[in-house]
Amino acid sequence: MKNKIGRNTPCPCGSGKKFKKCCRSKPNVSPSHTWMADDGMHVVSPVDPSTPQDLEKMTREYQKNIRNSPLWDEMVKQYGKEKAEDLLKEFQVKPG
Repeated sequence: MKNKIGRNTPCPCGSGKKFKKCCRSKPNVSPSHTWMADDGMHVVSPVDPSTPQDLEKMTREYQKNIRNSPLWDEMVKQYGKEKAEDLLKEFQVKPG
């Protein structure tokens, strides 16, 4: 059984807000990739990807999830869109 996130706990997206004021009202969309945690923000691959193309695909999907999260909004707000894009390039899935 999955643990439920309490309304008053910090949001797992990393925004620093309480869950009830952040992602609670968003639809509960489960990630479409088995290597991504339910929150869509953490990579939990049980095996190493076999090719560099697999890593690149995982990185693109991971970056897409970041862009669609409250974390992205905070990054743009704090650093500006150009710097946030540069920072997003650092969000990569790497082997090992």
